[in-house]
Amino acid sequence: MKNNTLTLTIRLLLTASTLQYHHVHAAEKVNNETTTSINHEQSTYYERGGLRWCNLGVSLTSCPLTTAAMLDKYSNNDVTTTNSIEDDSAKNSGHCLEDSSWLLHPTSGYVPRGSLCGIIGPSGAGKTTFLNSLGGATVHGLLHVTGTIYYEDGGEEQQPSQKKMMKLSQQNGDIAYLSQHDNFFAMLSPRETLELAAKLQNAEIDNNKELVERKLSSLGLLHVADRRIGDRTRLDGGGGGGGFGLRRANKRVGGASSGLSGGERRRLSVALELMTEPKIFLADEPTTGLASSQAGKVVKLISKLAKERNIPSICTMHQPTSSIWKMLDQFILLAPGGKMCYAGNRNDATAYFKEIGYECPHDTNPAEWYIDLVTIDTDDLVQGTKDVARINFLHHRFLESCTSFHVDNEQVCLDKEQLAISSKDAGTGNRKVHSISRTLQRFGALFQRSLRQNIRNTRVLILRLGAAVLQAKLFASIFKSVRHDKSLTKSIADRVALLTYGCINLSIMALMKTLELFAKERGVVLREQMRSTYSSLEYLLAKVFAEIPLDASFALIFASVLKKLTGLRSSMGTLMKTYCLMTVSSVSLGFAIGSLASSPETAMALGVPVLVILMVVGVINPSGVSTDDPPNRVMEWIKMFSPIKWAIEALVTAEFRGMTFDKDRDFWGNLKELPRMGGLAMVRDGDEVLDALGLGTANYDEIMNNLAKLSGVFLLFSWLGLAFGGPKFQQT
Repeated sequence: MKNNTLTLTIRLLLTASTLQYHHVHAAEKVNNETTTSINHEQSTYYERGGLRWCNLGVSLTSCPLTTAAMLDKYSNNDVTTTNSIEDDSAKNSGHCLEDSSWLLHPTSGYVPRGSLCGIIGPSGAGKTTFLNSLGGATVHGLLHVTGTIYYEDGGEEQQPSQKKMMKLSQQNGDIAYLSQHDNFFAMLSPRETLELAAKLQNAEIDNNKELVERKLSSLGLLHVADRRIGDRTRLDGGGGGGGFGLRRANKRVGGASSGLSGGERRRLSVALELMTEPKIFLADEPTTGLASSQAGKVVKLISKLAKERNIPSICTMHQPTSSIWKMLDQFILLAPGGKMCYAGNRNDATAYFKEIGYECPHDTNPAEWYIDLVTIDTDDLVQGTKDVARINFLHHRFLESCTSFHVDNEQVCLDKEQLAISSKDAGTGNRKVHSISRTLQRFGALFQRSLRQNIRNTRVLILRLGAAVLQAKLFASIFKSVRHDKSLTKSIADRVALLTYGCINLSIMALMKTLELFAKERGVVLREQMRSTYSSLEYLLAKVFAEIPLDASFALIFASVLKKLTGLRSSMGTLMKTYCLMTVSSVSLGFAIGSLASSPETAMALGVPVLVILMVVGVINPSGVSTDDPPNRVMEWIKMFSPIKWAIEALVTAEFRGMTFDKDRDFWGNLKELPRMGGLAMVRDGDEVLDALGLGTANYDEIMNNLAKLSGVFLLFSWLGLAFGGPKFQQT
């Protein structure tokens, strides 16, 4: 049975190879005519200037191949050919010519200014991979990008030698990249979002408000300019932060509590990308999650912007409708494995494919037909083999047209070193101005954004306020022996437990809230980091000054209620100061975890176990500490990083230092309490309690200094994580 299966598989592979051979050689007669037609069209487009890529490929390992090398592979029908391979290691292994090494096979192409180009293809064709490589959004280290991408700035009146070849960069505002998912601060309005973006991105523009109004008007957002954006992941739409009948905060920003619709959010994303003057506009599936009517409006808007600004616009599209297809000026057809099978004018595609033997039926949506043409049937082995052969033939024909065009028109791919003229040198200006005034302007904008995001979330604020008051009352009712009128020895354990639970409660609330905010902001911050809109230090300081005072206020409320309802000996000021500083340290720990984690999901997953470990090592045993067992060095080292540990020790030290107990029982009564209280049953004053707990030499001020230093260490880790731990992107 196994021999029969192996024989069948070999026959199918030979059949695919034969089909590919006949496809290639049967079409040689029309090859020159088709190539000449495409070259003439491309030559016309080149006069307009636009975005060009040469030998652009994305591989799993370093494989600096050219388009000519891939063409030799299909011409010779041999995957071990190593002609035109620049890397010696690739020559020796031959793995670079295998399909499995590539997510995007090396190709060259061009998109003229003022045109809308759609990237279509089945799932797994590398549409987003190709778009990321064009926009410099490929994460460094995971994939390898080869080739060159540059922008030709020239018009029809200029000779080819007079055209400027520019290397584009997101950091200079040359590239507008519309991601697949919309990321905003939910509590802001569209007007506020654009105003803050203008402050962050535009260093030399004084009329930011006028610029924002133009964007809102041109993109049809004036009627929702003051409405809260909202969070579409929430069941209520997330437009209103005011639960429990509260609507006042929402009225200040436009009234409607449902937030923006999907189409409005998409248009706002486009407006954000156009706050600068980009030279190209890229969009990753801009119609995702939209109804067909809204999707058509978004694509029409992008097409309009491309023509008005005279820039190339490139969009990936999963399954464009007939109406959207007619809006495209050009399209790129990608097959599985990132094999480009067509890149050119949409109106010329039908004739091109007809000449090589594939005619699109008249009653069919061309986009669907082209996608089906490069789709592999994974359920039928025989049909799948034919599909692979057909795709290889189409890819081979496209590579021939690319190579012929470069030779006939004397167009050579420029090396990165040859791109001496960048957008910065060409006079667009560098947006990164390192001056005190610009730093303060960016910090002010970031602080304003974080503050609004926090104080407008009234539902969360009310819940946190209620939790602080109710938990203080709950703890007071549980530990009734902590009385105002008497200080009894039997209250020792209750006092320690009461102070401990207060620390754990506030630490959990502060840490988890910080991690949740980090997760929600991650998409926005990542987009802004790609453009170097601000420094990591500016962002961190803005969050510290905007969020920590608000978090500390809940600690103040908890401490004040707890003091009034219990007989704690520590002063109100001591309780407030200690709980506030511990909250600051917990928030700083949340910043550190969020910045060092690779993703929001990782940060949320790490937060709970880290907090549990720091809680376990930080809690004091109310029964006393044995001095006979030597401390574990590893545990002692972990304790140094526990805010809960330092806060509990500070509170317990302040509570029991110099404390005297009322005579509530005699010697025999103390003996009866030994099984429950251990050695603490025999203590006579608070200093002996501290000796039993291992805090005999502890000093409140020193402990508070250590807690403050720990907060500084966490903030330092946060800055390092933001500055050096974020993703690095490859520039081509």
